[in-house]
Amino acid sequence: MVSMSAWRVNDVVAYDLMRAAATRLTAMLLSWVDADPEGSASATEEVAQLRHDVLTVDGYDRAAVAALALRIDERIESLARGSR
Repeated sequence: MVSMSAWRVNDVVAYDLMRAAATRLTAMLLSWVDADPEGSASATEEVAQLRHDVLTVDGYDRAAVAALALRIDERIESLARGSR
């Protein structure tokens, strides 16, 4: 007997988009570390927190995934505008 997953197709897409955005944000933060190694402690801590948040979000909780994705997107926007 084949078991059915609790994930709907659109949940998987939302989760994958959130992970892709997290990867983009990580790259942005690490480029900040490369540019300013001495002042990069906060970026390193932010990368660690982001990794924790992505790995611990309940992938079956669409609202939690959406909230994390929104937070990641907002941070990407702020970094793109030049604010650290």
